[in-house]
Amino acid sequence: MLAKYPLSTAPVEDYAVPTRRAPLTELEVAELVHLARAVLLKSPDDLAAIASAAPSMPSDWLEAFTAERARAEAEAKFWTAAITYLMASTPGSLANDE
Repeated sequence: MLAKYPLSTAPVEDYAVPTRRAPLTELEVAELVHLARAVLLKSPDDLAAIASAAPSMPSDWLEAFTAERARAEAEAKFWTAAITYLMASTPGSLANDE
């Protein structure tokens, strides 16, 4: 559908969504969200017990959460740039249409 709307060929490397060595699948992202919600429901004592039982687990979680946050922030910058570019390029600006 969007193919019929030609896009500028101006470079937008600064706003490109970065690729990861192994992009997460939708299921993996859903599992990561589920894990983050579970972590937020745990008490500090519960998390300390997990860290004691499996010392590498919290650091693995931190790595996964940090990577997903960086990906989400880059994606948000990408969408913000696209919106800003479109609004600045549209006569009468879309924001002013009623």
